[in-house]
Amino acid sequence: MTAFKVIAFDYDGTLFDTRPAIVHCIRRSFAASGRPIPPQETVLFTIGGGLTLEDTFLDLDGSLRDDSAGLRARVEAYRSIYLAEGLPLLKPFAGVGEVLRQLHAGGTKCLVVSNKGIAAIRQSLDASRLSPFIDLVLGDEPGLPKKPDPAIVVDRILPKYPQMQSRQILMVGDTELDILFAKKSGMSCCWVSYGYGDAQRCRALKPEHEIASIAELPMLVQRE
Repeated sequence: MTAFKVIAFDYDGTLFDTRPAIVHCIRRSFAASGRPIPPQETVLFTIGGGLTLEDTFLDLDGSLRDDSAGLRARVEAYRSIYLAEGLPLLKPFAGVGEVLRQLHAGGTKCLVVSNKGIAAIRQSLDASRLSPFIDLVLGDEPGLPKKPDPAIVVDRILPKYPQMQSRQILMVGDTELDILFAKKSGMSCCWVSYGYGDAQRCRALKPEHEIASIAELPMLVQRE
C-alpha cells in the first residue's frame, strides 16, 4: 500500500534531457528573427530556472518587453522549429522508461505537468513509446494556468482523481518552480538533483525528498 497513488512529473530536466533541443531551437529562432544569437551558456543558465517559454525569451532578449507581437512571433517560430528539428535531439533520461512501467504496473497514476507546449510533450512521449504509462498530460495551452499556479491542481488534477487529496500527490521536478508549485498546491515534493535546477537554490526551498536518479523513485514511493 503506497501513500502516493498519483505522481506528477515535470518534463524538461526530469523525464527528458531536452537541453540540446532547447538550446538549438532557441538559437535558431533568434537567427530566424535576425536578432543576435545568445551564447549557449546563457541559454543553459536561463532554462535552468524552469521559466515559461515567453519568460525565457523575455529574459534572453529585453527588447521583446515592449514588443508583444514580436514575442508571440518568436514563440511561434520556436515551437515550429522544435517540432521540426527538436525531436531527434532529445531523449528520456536513463531509467525513465523502466520506472514509468513499474509505477504503472503497480497502479500508480503518472502525470506530466509542464510549462512546455503540449504538442511537443505528446510527440516525444509517443516517439519514446512512453504514452501508455502517462495518464494525463498538462502543458502550455490556452486557458490552462502555468506552474507554480495551484489552480492546475485544483481545476485539472483533483477533479480527475476525486478520491485524492493534494498531499497524497507527489510532484517530481528539477527546478525551483516545481518545488514552489508543490508547496503552493499542498503537494509533497521530490526534487531530482540530476536535472537543470540550481542545487543551492532548490535545496533552500526544502523539498521533502531528493533523488539523484529516477531509478530511486519507486523505492521512495514504496517507503512512503
